[in-house]
Formats: sequence, C-alpha cells, structure tokens
Amino acid sequence: MRNRAQTGFTLVELVVVILLSGILSVVVMQFITAPIDVYVDQSRRARLVDTAQSAIQRLAYDVRRAVPNSIRVGCGGACVEFMRAATGGRYRQSPPGDALSFLPGDLDSRFEVVGGISHTADITTSADPDACADGTATCVVIYNTGFNGSDLWNADNRATLTALNAGPPVTLEFDNSRFAGGQTAFPAQSPGQRFFLTDTAVTYLCDPVGGSIRRYWGYSPRAAQTDVDSHSELLALANPAEHALVADKAAVCQFSYAPGTPTRNAVLTARLAVTEAGESITLLEQISVSNLP
Repeated sequence: MRNRAQTGFTLVELVVVILLSGILSVVVMQFITAPIDVYVDQSRRARLVDTAQSAIQRLAYDVRRAVPNSIRVGCGGACVEFMRAATGGRYRQSPPGDALSFLPGDLDSRFEVVGGISHTADITTSADPDACADGTATCVVIYNTGFNGSDLWNADNRATLTALNAGPPVTLEFDNSRFAGGQTAFPAQSPGQRFFLTDTAVTYLCDPVGGSIRRYWGYSPRAAQTDVDSHSELLALANPAEHALVADKAAVCQFSYAPGTPTRNAVLTARLAVTEAGESITLLEQISVSNLP
C-alpha cells in the first residue's frame, strides 16, 4: 500500500516567510507612522498657537477697557496692572442742571450725567468713604493723566461712588473726603468732560518657572505696584484677589508699555512664548490703548 506524500512547510520556508513579513511590516509602518507624526506635530502647534492667542486676546479685551493712563508694567516686564473701567460718560460742566464744581470750597459731591449712562450692572455703591480704596465699591475717576497730582493709583483723583440715581436726569454722588491732596474736589477738569467708573484693579502675572499666566481682580489697589506683584502678595491683602488661570505652558512673558501723547495712543506690547514637547510658539501683539482722559 502506497503512503500518502506528507505536505507542510519546511523550517527554512517558515523562516523566510517570517523575515519577509518583518521586512514588509517595517516598510508599511514607515508609510503609516509618518502621516501620524505629522498630524501629532500639527495638532501640538495648533494647541500652542490657540493657547497663546487666547491669552493675548483676553489681555487685549481687558486692556482696551482700562481707565486711560492707568496701565503700569512691573515684575521686570512679567506682569501688567491697570484699573478696569466698568462704564463712563460725560459730566455736566455748567448750568442749567447739576454741574460738577472743581472748587474745594463748594464741597460738591454730586453731578448730572450728560446723555445718560449704560453698563451699570457691575457698579457697586457704598456709604463707606474708604470703599473705593479697599476695592469693595466702584470709584469715580476724572482726568487721570498718570502724573503726580492726577494719578488714580495715588488716590489723587478717585472717589467712592455713594449713589447712582436713575433720574431723569441721571446723577452720580461721590464722597469728596478722601482725595490724596486733602482737597474736597477733583483736582482737575477733563477737557472732554469725561468721567470713568472703575470697578476693579486687574493684574496679569506671568510665572515662567511654573509655566502659567494668571489673571487677578477684585482686590484692594495699591499706590506701589511692588506691593501686589506676586501671587502671595495679591492673596494676602485685606481684600484678597480672585484669580484664574489664563494660560499654561508659558515659557516667556514680556510686557512693555509706551505711554501715549496728545497725537498718538498708548501702546502695550505683549510677547508670549508657549512650549510643549520641546516645540515653542512665540506671538507678539501691540495693543493700542486710548489715553484721552
């Protein structure tokens, strides 16, 4: 009886198949991994750009709402602070109506708003004369130039808002006993009869070591920025700051400020670099800010 021929792979054939399969896998992987690596790199770059753009756009939105000439840069360029204007308008300069007097002897503490006022949701009044300085009530600011004698950081020209009367006509009442110069009136008139209502000081603080940019608000403003130029100082105030993370992965933050002139707006320059997995994206933004007080 004839034996059937046995079929199957020899060891040599099996080894050859394994080698060919391995070579084919390596070739195929080259075609697969290259597009994946490109996708991962592009996704990372997009995240970095989005992180940097979001941070700068948030800063620009706040800065454009700042009281004119209240922006100041500190921390060696790593932090920027300003007083945010909740709203504003024009005061009545002369009768008829309740005009604002700048003569200390008049003891004026009320004025009529010309054309009304909007965006009053964040306005807070107080009977406490020091509430503005404590950061717990809205401040009335007139003609802030940032120079000595007309600098809101020194309390030269800011006063606690004590009442907002809806009218008509709309009138604002303020406390006239806490001006730094000791007078009982705002020290200088605004050429455009402008006033601003500021609801909080705001700080953007960069920590390249920790890789974060944080926004602080709702705290007691200080004459010296060095009193509030760190996370610990901002949280140690009697009226401590609230804060939120604006961006992470920050490797470089640099702010610089060029005050405006009568013919040119002020400019805040922000340079931000964010890093991830050894790759860095740097954005430079120049934010034009009105300096007309």
